[in-house]
Amino acid sequence: MKFARYLQDTQTPEWKKAYIDYRGLKKRISAIRKAQEGLSESPSEAEDDQVSNASFHDPQLDAQMSSLVKPSLDLGLGPPQAPPTDSEALRQLKRTPKDSIDQPRRSSASRGRSPSLAHVKSITSFRRGRAQTTSSRWGSGQSRPTNPLAALPLHDLLNQLSSTELAFFTTLDAELEKIETFYLAREAEMQARTKMLHEQLDELNDHKKLVQAAHPHSQTSWSSALVTNIKDKLKVRRAGNGVLPQRPDSIELSSHRMSLGSGSLDKGKEREHDEEGKNMGDEKHLSGKHVVLSTDPEDYLYAKKKLKKAVLEHYRGLEVLHNYRILNLTGFRKALKKFEKTTKIPAQQQYMTERIEKSAFASDKTVRNMMAEMETLYATRFARGDKKRAQARLRAGFHAKSHHYSVFRSGIFLGLALPALVSGVHSSFQKSTRDAIPGWDGLLFIYGVLLIPVLFSVLVGVNLLVWARSRINYVFIFELDTRTRMDYREYHEIPSILLAGFCYAFWLSFLRIGAPSISPTIWPLVWLGFAFIIMTDPIPVLYKPSRYWLIRNVGRLFFSGLRRVEFTDFWMGDQFCSLIFSLSNLYAFACVYATNFDISWQDKCGVTSPRWPVAFVLASLPLLFRLLQSVKRWRDSGLITHLINGGKYGSGIVGNLFFYLWRHQGSNGRGTLFALWCLFNAVYSIYASSWDFLMDWSVLRLRARYPLLRPELVYTDQIPFYYIAIITNVLIRFIWILYIPRRGPGILLRTFIGGMLEMLRRWQWNFYRLENEHLGNMDQYRVTREVPLPYSFDEDVRAGADEDDDDGEAVELRSGPGDGRVGGRKARNGTAKTRGNVSGVFSQGNGGNETDVGGRVREGLRRRMSELGRGRRGGGDEQRDGQVNE
Repeated sequence: MKFARYLQDTQTPEWKKAYIDYRGLKKRISAIRKAQEGLSESPSEAEDDQVSNASFHDPQLDAQMSSLVKPSLDLGLGPPQAPPTDSEALRQLKRTPKDSIDQPRRSSASRGRSPSLAHVKSITSFRRGRAQTTSSRWGSGQSRPTNPLAALPLHDLLNQLSSTELAFFTTLDAELEKIETFYLAREAEMQARTKMLHEQLDELNDHKKLVQAAHPHSQTSWSSALVTNIKDKLKVRRAGNGVLPQRPDSIELSSHRMSLGSGSLDKGKEREHDEEGKNMGDEKHLSGKHVVLSTDPEDYLYAKKKLKKAVLEHYRGLEVLHNYRILNLTGFRKALKKFEKTTKIPAQQQYMTERIEKSAFASDKTVRNMMAEMETLYATRFARGDKKRAQARLRAGFHAKSHHYSVFRSGIFLGLALPALVSGVHSSFQKSTRDAIPGWDGLLFIYGVLLIPVLFSVLVGVNLLVWARSRINYVFIFELDTRTRMDYREYHEIPSILLAGFCYAFWLSFLRIGAPSISPTIWPLVWLGFAFIIMTDPIPVLYKPSRYWLIRNVGRLFFSGLRRVEFTDFWMGDQFCSLIFSLSNLYAFACVYATNFDISWQDKCGVTSPRWPVAFVLASLPLLFRLLQSVKRWRDSGLITHLINGGKYGSGIVGNLFFYLWRHQGSNGRGTLFALWCLFNAVYSIYASSWDFLMDWSVLRLRARYPLLRPELVYTDQIPFYYIAIITNVLIRFIWILYIPRRGPGILLRTFIGGMLEMLRRWQWNFYRLENEHLGNMDQYRVTREVPLPYSFDEDVRAGADEDDDDGEAVELRSGPGDGRVGGRKARNGTAKTRGNVSGVFSQGNGGNETDVGGRVREGLRRRMSELGRGRRGGGDEQRDGQVNE
């Protein structure tokens, strides 16, 4: 496999801009080859020369990076590969013996920035015999003649190069500066995060000893005490006296607290602190403060669970960073080797020695030390000292496997479903069938209600296929467990089984198989039972973790507004907003069976019946969930954008209300209710379409490369589909116009068509919504989740930190309301403060104004990458509004 393709397939998608531009370097080498052959340089290549000569030096960013003392708070999870050792990775990538870079000349403690080629002396008149060097090809048995340039230092060698050859090294230096800047910032964030986790785990150890002292019995006593605590909390709310904020899944934390004063535990902590100070550097001690912790076992177990998850996420971030350096090192070697092959100028050894080996990312010492430290801490705190077990858990990821049988089974079920569906549809329109089945139209309507969600589940598999092929990291975006999540090829199996079962139930009903002993109306209920068993089966078959993940996230919708909102929550709510046809007709479904498929079932069960408010409530539930989620996100983040988004769903609820009022009065009326329904539906359609384009998709950019799209696109080989999606999205948003004509198909058929088209619109919407979320993660270089840490420390507020808060007061370092940070001692290293309610926005792929130094460094990096991208594309790179939307 060509390295350019290998790099594209194995790089972390969210860090794509930060990797070596290997293809750009190959273009430089191609320009050298053309110059040797006497061909002139193309205008595009000349333009690239001007871009590559741009300096990457930013004094402001350098100053910020040098003062980086705390970790990032806006990261998320990606599915990294397990980090290979240097020797393993380089052997896999066909490393040559002379390309050794594993032993840098300087240690990570003393390494500095790589030298720059900002100023290079003018090219001398030295010329080589081009014809001889370009035409000769050294055979395997021939020895290469000694080249006098091989012994020259890099600086002297550069003075002997032609302009096109020098342009290659100018570009190479620019790439090195970009990678070095990015790596140093990420490494500093990882170091700060490692230090913070070390403190948190030390605090967890103190917490454990405290709980053990308060419950000096066996593990069984712990469990009974935990059950007793939960029962007590359900009976009465007890007012806590202090530090532990309320967790989202508990009613009230225990008020039984004690402080660790000058006892043995405190002395032990001071000893640990002294040892840590030797390794971590100078730290500020805040003396005279007491440690206030809860003796409730539930609080300890909650903190332990949070920290275990945080260590796992941090370790995966270290894996991603290690893989990043391996790929870039290999890219530099490959580019230099290709340059040598083209020009016969031995520059690889000099450049690797004088440039690469002196850079920070050339050595994996710092990253490997942090990984070893995390393995030791995990083994000590969570694996009872078993380091082998800790390594197995930390390095556990998604293992690639063959999916031939899954694809085969999915194809079989889909192939069996289609003939049954076609035969059933044909039979349902036969006059003999209609005469033999009383209330056949009610039965057909019930199957229509069930068909839309089943077909939608099949189409979501197409979403997954496209996301995976386009390297959109949906696993990270949806925060799926990399150990148990389905592959996109496995996903199709369950929907295809459900669709096959549905089609055969439909076929059995309208072919009246088993009649008159078996009623045709029984088969929809049989299929519902079958689907319920498939989805809730407790046996670990048919991807039980994925099935239960879906059930849990659907259940979370009923708690909208009560807990922190993640991307999966509002994405799931949006999916159900496009299944309103099926949800609103659940009452009609039950009513038709209750009336035994009476001929007049529409009058008894439709919107003209006295029970029409039930259908309205069912139709408004998804919109209400999204409204509550938007309000909750506004409360957590303070961004007015979420309230504006909530107004969209509020207008949809009002539009639904007037629709049912108008239908209940009589669909032929053209009075006040009809006018109000048209008004509010027009407002909702314009409102929703504008939000789709400007926020969810971030299109309609005037200065984009492709008119009315965005500057960056993922589906670059499918540009026409963007415009088709924009047009069809608006048309389907106004599908309510279908109900206005007095003549034409009946109202049941119209509602079914409207429901089907809305489902297809949502399926189309999913492609571009995930694309925009993925690009937002790329802008922020976000590859791991920021897990809220349980213990909150008081900050040692440094000079100037008050500017980040309007009231100028120190705040607790916490991830947001309801994140459950447990009160702890004063921070020993002066942890920088963060506004309490902001990280809920960060974790969902949204931007924001961060108050930490690491955030400013990342913003500087993002700005630098954007400037480079503007130069190469010749267009603007506007800020993506979709980063702060839902």
